[in-house]
Amino acid sequence: MRKIRLFLLIAGAAAIAGVFATSAKAIAFDDTPCRPDVVGPTIHYCPSGETNKAYSLQIQAHGGCDVYVWSNPGGGLPPGLSLGSAGLISGTPTTTGKYIFWLQIQDTFGVPASWCTDDKASQRQFEIDIVPGLQIQQRQSTLTGAQLNQAYNLQFTATGGSSLTWSVASGSLPAGLSLDPSTGLLSGTPTALGDYQFQIKTTDGSRSDIQTYNLSVVEPLRITKFTPIAEVGRPFDVTLAATGGKAPYTWSATGVPAGLTFDATTGKITGTPTASTAATVKVTVTDSVGVATSMTVSLAVVDRLTVKRGALPAAKVGGIYSFRLTTVGGARPFTWTALKGLPAGIKLNAKTGRLYGVAKKAGTYRFRVQVADALGAHASLSMVLKVSAGGARARR
Repeated sequence: MRKIRLFLLIAGAAAIAGVFATSAKAIAFDDTPCRPDVVGPTIHYCPSGETNKAYSLQIQAHGGCDVYVWSNPGGGLPPGLSLGSAGLISGTPTTTGKYIFWLQIQDTFGVPASWCTDDKASQRQFEIDIVPGLQIQQRQSTLTGAQLNQAYNLQFTATGGSSLTWSVASGSLPAGLSLDPSTGLLSGTPTALGDYQFQIKTTDGSRSDIQTYNLSVVEPLRITKFTPIAEVGRPFDVTLAATGGKAPYTWSATGVPAGLTFDATTGKITGTPTASTAATVKVTVTDSVGVATSMTVSLAVVDRLTVKRGALPAAKVGGIYSFRLTTVGGARPFTWTALKGLPAGIKLNAKTGRLYGVAKKAGTYRFRVQVADALGAHASLSMVLKVSAGGARARR
């Protein structure tokens, strides 16, 4: 009785194994998603791809144990695409053309069981055509900002197609702006401040491209007016300022005089000028969303401040005396002072530098004058004024 039972168990196991073994059909590729060529050589045509557009194609197979080893004998996939371990062809094609290649599948040895393995591999020839992709050329995610109540326009363009139609696929354009559906021109006058996000779509009827953009509408950007003046040999330090736009700002400048430097981050012009000049400096400020404005500034560099040398005309007791001192260089306005030693009756006008009055006593008087300019520079000079007896007048 035991021998009969053992025989039945062995026979049953063999029958079950035979059922599994015969159920494992030969492995083969599916006829989808790549259609076979029914006329010429047996090539399966896969959906075409576009350059610079993501491509993904899952090749299907059947039979065997459904756990395959995938390979691409001889290569030949379109540049930018690769074959994954599960039969997925994916990537971003970079070059147009017709690409013919072979794929091979084979059961994974011993998975899920040795009895299920089909030692034979299956190969098939495929073709993928890569055509020029329709692509919007403005790929930057942030567009140059718009200024409130000022005209704005941006021309969208695309490659790889013709007779294009443009539209806003999602989001909203800033109030006051519109997109021309036939030309792709974004234009108008924005009427509301804010940060906007939207998608622009273009299509030629069969292909399309969509790009997401951010656009800020800001207060008009302006450079604060200033009238700088510098002096040879004297440290100079001016910081430019702007209003509106969206901080932080970056600066640029051309025509800065010799000896001075410009800081693009802070907008500071600093240094010590080395030569007098009447410079024309063009400064430009750009905000964080690309809005820019420029201003031309006249930057005068004057000579170092000195008091002009020369002998003073003599004065006479009782006579009206008037003589104006002058400077070389310096920045107006000037402030004059005189140290002790002026003749009695003679004074120095602090604004004009004029010596004036009526001398009261004859003699030779030695004194020192000093002048300060608008930049804080000082210069001084020792002078001699002779006063003689008599009533003649000395003027200039």
